[in-house]
Amino acid sequence: MAAEEESRFNLGCAFLDQLPHRHVDVEGAFGVEIDVTDDMRGPAGSVHGGLVSMLVDVAAASSIARATGRPVATASTSIQYLAAGREGPLRATGTVLRASEALGVVDVKVFDVGRDNRLLAAAHVTLRFLSGEGYVRQT
Repeated sequence: MAAEEESRFNLGCAFLDQLPHRHVDVEGAFGVEIDVTDDMRGPAGSVHGGLVSMLVDVAAASSIARATGRPVATASTSIQYLAAGREGPLRATGTVLRASEALGVVDVKVFDVGRDNRLLAAAHVTLRFLSGEGYVRQT
C-alpha cells in the first residue's frame, strides 16, 4: 500500500514538473508516480517509452540520494521494457543495491497501477556521486 506524500515533489527540472506527479512511499521504498494523460500517449495508445525512462531515472536518483544524503548524476541506465503503459498512474520504485565511495546502483521497477500493478519495465541504474562543487541545488 502506498502512502502519498503531502508536499510537492520535484522531478528535477521545470519542464518535467509540469507532469501530474507525486512522491509515494511503497513499503518503505521511494516511489514516484505520474498520472497518464492523452498527450503522453504515442500512436499505439501507450505511454511513450521516454516518459518511462524519466520515471526510472527520477526513482533511481532520488532513492540513492535519500539513502546516502549525497547528490548524484546518472552514469548509465539499462531498461527492459516488458509491457505497454496504458491506464496509469505509472509508479516507479527504487531499491538501492550498492553504494560505494564513487558510485551507486539502484534497481527500479515501473508498474501500471491502474492495470493491477502490471510490471512495465525493469532497470538497473548506475549513478555517480557528485562533489560539493558539482552540485547545483534547485530552488
